[in-house]
Formats: sequence, C-alpha cells, structure tokens
Amino acid sequence: MWHVVLFVAVLLIDQITKILASTFAGGEAGVTVLKIIDNFLEIEYHKNTDGMMGIFENLEHSQLIFLCATCVILIVIFIYMGVAKNRGKWRNATLALILSGAFGNFIDRILTYNEGGYVRDMIHTIIKINGKEIFPYIFNVADMALVVGAIMLLLDLLFIDKDAIFRFKKKENTQKTDENTNENAELTAENGVNE
Repeated sequence: MWHVVLFVAVLLIDQITKILASTFAGGEAGVTVLKIIDNFLEIEYHKNTDGMMGIFENLEHSQLIFLCATCVILIVIFIYMGVAKNRGKWRNATLALILSGAFGNFIDRILTYNEGGYVRDMIHTIIKINGKEIFPYIFNVADMALVVGAIMLLLDLLFIDKDAIFRFKKKENTQKTDENTNENAELTAENGVNE
C-alpha cells in the first residue's frame, strides 16, 4: 500500500510545482522564476513540446505519439501489476515512480492538447565546462521520477530480482553449506552411536 502513497505523493508534487512555476512566470515560457543556487540551479518555466531532452524536436504529430505511447506503457504496467502479484518493495517503488512520472506528463499533454500539447518544465541545472553548458535541458519532477524509476528497474532486472541476470547466489550457497554441515553432523552422530 505504501507504493500507492509514493505514487500519489510524487504525482501531487509534480503537479503542484508545475502550477506554481507557471503561475509565477505568468504563463510565459523562458521566465526565470527563482535562482536557488546562483549559476547552478534555478526554476525557469518552459513549455516543452519535444519530449525529454528534445528527442522529438520538430516531429509532426509528436503530441499524439506521446499520448498513444504513454497509454500503451500505462496499460502494460497495469497488466503486469495485475499478473505479478508477488512483487517486492523495490519493484513496487520502481513501478510507482514510473507510473507517477508518466501520469504527471500525460496530464500536462491532455490539458494543453488544444494549445499544441506540451509539458510544463521548470528545473534548470546549469552545469558548465569551459563556459559551455553541458546539460542545457530543463525538466520537471515527473521527468525525475521516470529517470529514477527506469534506473531502479534496470538495477532490479540486472541484480536485485530473484531472476536477475547477475544475481549473486551467496544466500543459497550459505543455506546449502548449513544443510551439508547438518547432514555431516548427523552422519558423525550415527557413526559414533554404531561404534
């Protein structure tokens, strides 16, 4: 049940921060609302029509593609959640983050569809090397939830899940060693009784 609380909390934080950024910027894109750490972190309101890191820049019908892709992803996750009942806490947290991020941006695209469809972004990290900004992207809480959820899912599939690709078998070997020790002790006890 706690993963439902995580989902709702992230979704609410995402929507509240988007509303606040849009309100303080007067709905105008490109407005710096707040400098949190000078020359490093600021709140700068943007209307993103291109997707994360501009991957669908100038793509015709990109909003319709985003909406359809999000629907498919959400349906697949809900089907998985219905089928895989014995998920661990890690997997539940992963799914909660991915779902909250997908829903957060989906809500934006639905609400702004008649305006061309966009996602409200506002978190701008200014990281420069030799005076050149190396990460010029502006993102939101939903984007962070999606990225963290995707990284957690990758770690889960590679290392954490019981069927993970690189799962360490230490616990199973320890249990087998304990079983072998018990069997040896029983054999020794039987041999001692027989003598």
